Amino acid sequence: MVGPGFVHKAGVGKILIPHPPAINWLLRRGLSNKLGFKLTISHEMGHFQTAPFIVLYAIAILTSTFAAGRFNIPEVLFAMIGIQAAWEMLSEALTIVGNISYYRKCYKGIPKLPRITFWTATGMLTAGGWLIAFS
Repeated sequence: MVGPGFVHKAGVGKILIPHPPAINWLLRRGLSNKLGFKLTISHEMGHFQTAPFIVLYAIAILTSTFAAGRFNIPEVLFAMIGIQAAWEMLSEALTIVGNISYYRKCYKGIPKLPRITFWTATGMLTAGGWLIAFS
């Protein structure tokens, strides 16, 4: 459910988790409300579509984290943040691949810095999760 205001909800059935749309806020900077909303819906649908993969990915990362003897809260939390970052990247990649010409049209003339920031930050967080799990 994506609605007005700062918080939207994601989940299945009656189990909805409210969270701030920070990623969409960053990625959709400079877009009109209509374009931003359409891309946000696609991004959120990407979360739904990639959920089976990310569950398997999370199991692999967390299993490797625990197998490496990393049972402390900060490292497990950082691994989980890396999992979420990977999920955000997958969802946005699916948004782009789903209609790349539309995506390019939406961002024509819009500064690239927010998208560069997104891909850099989520890439670094994902890689950090790998370091926790596999080092």
